Amino acid sequence: MVKLLHNMKNIIVIASLCLSILHCATPTILKENVKSKTKNLAIEVVKVASGPDSFASGGKNFFPKDRSHRLIHITLNVTNLTKTDYSFIFTKIALEPPFEVLLDEKGKEVRKLNPPAFVRFYEVGFSNDIKEDVSGNNFANGKVEKEVVIKPNETITRTLMYALPTTVEPEQLVFLDEKSHIISFK
Repeated sequence: MVKLLHNMKNIIVIASLCLSILHCATPTILKENVKSKTKNLAIEVVKVASGPDSFASGGKNFFPKDRSHRLIHITLNVTNLTKTDYSFIFTKIALEPPFEVLLDEKGKEVRKLNPPAFVRFYEVGFSNDIKEDVSGNNFANGKVEKEVVIKPNETITRTLMYALPTTVEPEQLVFLDEKSHIISFK
């Protein structure tokens, strides 16, 4: 009986440890299912999550170089509403507030574009932050999708990943190609 109780105690300790590790890998959901339209696009923000902070691509692991930063994952569905092909450029989608504030030569604050650090074909799973991208982007060799041509009425899904300081919450996504169309997360 004493041996059985000792084994149960060990099982409970191990189970608690596994759950705490799993909880650490679970991203914090910041916002879900925000819909917006511009003249050219229907945009749905499927999910905005803080983390996970690592993933694999081309046999290498990627994560913020500084522990004071984290990855914000923004999964989008984008539909072309025009009657012609539409060139959608990921680097022209800024996350605000900016990653850093710059000063011009007169000491005035200048806002800096905070483009995505990575573009993923799929969302990174919460239980396995290091997950191999076998869908097309290979950050190890530099073959990364920066732009996609969307056919009329076609919908694409991508997860954009931005590096932000852990003390800063994302406030809005700015689509510079769409006359600075803003989607707010507040």
